[in-house]
Amino acid sequence: MSTSQFFPALKRAIACTGVALGLLCAAGSAHAQLATGKPKFLGNIIAGSVPQSFNTYWNQVTPENSGKWGSVEAQRNQMNWGPLDTAYNYARANGFPFKQHTFVWGAQEPGWIGSLGASQQAYEVEEFMRLYCQRYPQTQYIDVVNEPISQPASYRNALGGAGSTGWDWIVWSFQKARQHCPTAKLLLNEYGIINDATKLNRYKGIVNILKARGLIDGVGIQAHYFSMDNLSAATMKANLDSLAQAGVPIFVSELDMTGDDSTQLARYQRLFPGLWTHPGVAHVTLWGYIEGQTWVANSHLVRRDGSERPAMAWLKNYVRTTQIGGGGDGGTSKAIVVRARGTTGQESVTLRIGGTAVRTWTLSTTMTSYTINTTLSGGSTLEFTNDATGRDVQVDYLSVNGSVRQAEAQTYNTGVYQNGACGGGSGRSEWLHCNGAIGFGAL
Repeated sequence: MSTSQFFPALKRAIACTGVALGLLCAAGSAHAQLATGKPKFLGNIIAGSVPQSFNTYWNQVTPENSGKWGSVEAQRNQMNWGPLDTAYNYARANGFPFKQHTFVWGAQEPGWIGSLGASQQAYEVEEFMRLYCQRYPQTQYIDVVNEPISQPASYRNALGGAGSTGWDWIVWSFQKARQHCPTAKLLLNEYGIINDATKLNRYKGIVNILKARGLIDGVGIQAHYFSMDNLSAATMKANLDSLAQAGVPIFVSELDMTGDDSTQLARYQRLFPGLWTHPGVAHVTLWGYIEGQTWVANSHLVRRDGSERPAMAWLKNYVRTTQIGGGGDGGTSKAIVVRARGTTGQESVTLRIGGTAVRTWTLSTTMTSYTINTTLSGGSTLEFTNDATGRDVQVDYLSVNGSVRQAEAQTYNTGVYQNGACGGGSGRSEWLHCNGAIGFGAL
């Protein structure tokens, strides 16, 4: 989080002149955001324009509507990137993490998508991802699929439908997102999880499918007022504990609570500490904060005149004064061992965590243990990219802090040659014959 302190000070040390600096000047003088120096960010949304007070409070940006496919491409092949540019550029200029919201969602999808055939639908979905990733390469997080249970995409059958996993269309979406945005951390997002154990268990099933393939880096829970306002702290903790068992960082992605001043204050005091201090929660993002600019009445924290409601005054003091440990989507150091060999001494493999390449090794022809220590978390893959004919790389296992994950037990392997194609079989193999990767699950 050091960048969130460095960049604003650097940028505002420059005189606010010229068009290029207009956006920075609008943000006002330098401020320490509520979560500055904390292991978790406390973010908010940006809609069409940047609120003048944004960096008084928040140190992460999510676009409210401008990143949704229906907003970007309401007319086929006519892309409206302007509002998304505003949010992304503001985040980059201030050193704030940026989360794209969202690629695949059954609501706010383009109206024209339903008139296309299946192959065209799949092409258009992937094109949107590809164009986004080319334009915004420094995106740190992406809500790849939003509300898969509550509002699944109408075109999901074109992406594989239920398939063998029951959720093949989601697997396809994450595979394409990983391909086109390889450095971003990929998230799933859904509402009603924090208060509904039955829905939570179904959600965890999807997470586990993605985790087994090394495709998911975090799991989002929306935490809107309709789930939060009357929720008990005990129920919330039980559901957070259960979701944390999936072994991927939790992102509280769309938090709001309603009520008159005293009611809203009491709700934040009852529930926010359990979110902020939970060890499984990586980060928290609120869904609006200014009166008249939130999606539901009485969820605002700042009035139109700029004065703060009691819940905001309490939140500022609580976040700034409460010491929390752990958290974040990095975590504690992990000792990773990759045991592998090549067949000619020319092969190399790259370990990726959360889409980030962390180490490349040129392999010996004898089985050797290659080690690295890292605090990164997310999906892990071992990637082979210098293909030749024949059996090229044999991977025995990947271990994390001594816990061994055998290569032949993993179900995601796009480099094995099976059924006449690269990655064309079950995936369960310790061989990488083709350019491809073995997924070893989340770290």
